[in-house]
Amino acid sequence: MLYQAPWLRVAIGLMLAVGAIWESVLVVEAQRASQAAPRRAGKAPAVPPPRSWSKNAPLPSPPASPPAATTAPAAAPSPLQEFVERIANRPALQGARLGIRVEDAETGEVLADVAGEKRFLPASNMKLVTTAAALDVLGPDFRVRTSVYVPPPDAKGVVTGDLILVGRGDPTISNRYNADKKDTRLTPLEQLADQVAAAGIKEITGDVVGDESYFRAAPLGDGWGWDDLQWYYGAEVSALSVADNHVMLTVTPTRPGEKVAVTCTPATDYITLRNEAVTAASKETDTFGLHRGLADNIIELYGALPPNGARELGVAIHNPARFAAHMFRDMLVRRGIVVRGGIRTADANLRQRQPLALETLREVAFIESPPLSLWVRTTNKISSNLYAEILLRHLGKARGAPDKDADVAGCAVVAEFLSRAGIAVAELKIRDGSGLSRLDNLTPSALTALLRFMRKHPAWEVFYDSLPVAGVDGTLRSRMKGTRAAENLRAKTGTLDDVSALAGYVTAASGRLLVFSFVANYLNTARMAGVEAGDDLGKALAEYTGTATAPTKAAAKTGTNDEPMLLESDVAGCCR
Repeated sequence: MLYQAPWLRVAIGLMLAVGAIWESVLVVEAQRASQAAPRRAGKAPAVPPPRSWSKNAPLPSPPASPPAATTAPAAAPSPLQEFVERIANRPALQGARLGIRVEDAETGEVLADVAGEKRFLPASNMKLVTTAAALDVLGPDFRVRTSVYVPPPDAKGVVTGDLILVGRGDPTISNRYNADKKDTRLTPLEQLADQVAAAGIKEITGDVVGDESYFRAAPLGDGWGWDDLQWYYGAEVSALSVADNHVMLTVTPTRPGEKVAVTCTPATDYITLRNEAVTAASKETDTFGLHRGLADNIIELYGALPPNGARELGVAIHNPARFAAHMFRDMLVRRGIVVRGGIRTADANLRQRQPLALETLREVAFIESPPLSLWVRTTNKISSNLYAEILLRHLGKARGAPDKDADVAGCAVVAEFLSRAGIAVAELKIRDGSGLSRLDNLTPSALTALLRFMRKHPAWEVFYDSLPVAGVDGTLRSRMKGTRAAENLRAKTGTLDDVSALAGYVTAASGRLLVFSFVANYLNTARMAGVEAGDDLGKALAEYTGTATAPTKAAAKTGTNDEPMLLESDVAGCCR
């Protein structure tokens, strides 16, 4: 019969064997399922004890896949961290690039961070680096001497030869420190002229020479914008600098259609004014403009000034050493000293060929600068680019490689200082001392590390006192008034066309001293939104308690720039 065929008997036997095995497997699985103890969700199962093998035991099923390992949920960001993230995400700032870092000044604990390790254009926050390095390397009591040399005069007071005014990098020869703020005289330079007259000198047969050879350096910073150079903040840098190397033009309207009135401080004919600007008939008309050539001192005024449009304009002068010599010659003449010659300058390249033979000359006048602590204060309070650049060149002159120009060597000295402060300088770029360069870059974390380093530095008090105080003075005098940050927060501002920065110290409501850095790049038309964001950070840090309460059901309120304000639960941990 068919079922008696050998091949059929084999096939039927295989089917029965497979069925028996499959049935036993199902039974075992059912038993395992019924015997399995319930497990607590999220808890890893206990490791079973080893099992002995028996040939009569049913085949074990493949081991079940172990349950996925459970990961502890990430800690919720602190209210302060959430706040700085909301600042970075404000709609008005979405086209910009922001970096924020907040740390405990004593412990270094990072309390909030957004892109804190990224590089940004720091603007004048670079001055924090330059002034800290100057205090560290040169010391707060560092001073320089400005001298007047002449060949020995004869019995009649006649000097046969030149009078040489030698500058050694004193940025303070101006009217800035006059007791009477209405006194526009260049008092330090006037004192030198008084000493020359008191020395009995009646006549100088040669020239008045402005000697700026103390620094071998470029007069402009690496990466400065050419359109900055006609303004006071882009003034050329020289070892012989007077009046901050700029003049202040006061421009006032007159009658409609008539030329505007212009006065110059200090009064000087070193510049040439070409006034073609007129007074407009309407307050809405303002086409007034000013232009000074890059290599001359001709200042042109043009366009129409509205009848309510009076303004003061700081205009840089070209060739500061020549300007100083010109001003000094006028002072000597006013004291009755006859100067037969004209005006010349001497830079480092000239002195390399024609060294100043001091052994043949007599110092008939000198002044000592105020201490460097005052320079640092002025640099940071009013954000003086000239002071910062002179500090940089002093660093290069004092500690830098002698074969390098003083500005280049100064950048290397600053980098070495930052390295000693524990900052990874390879990640940074230092191209000037003031931050006017578009080639500089710093990280918010580098700035907070510097601020913490200076907290323990011997020059801490000088450095801290040099910073503008919110709502009180310097570049922060009109910011954060009426808040807990006022008269508390001390910080350096930073401003360029598309940059707003703020970095410094603030005492929180908890009593902790915090260091912080805020920087926004690529602001374009949102620069004021960048300033507001920095102020909001400062105000928040002044209110910070360092603790958070349990969430409440308070609804979020809408703040400026469509940013949700902090919930009531956040207030204790951050700001009001």
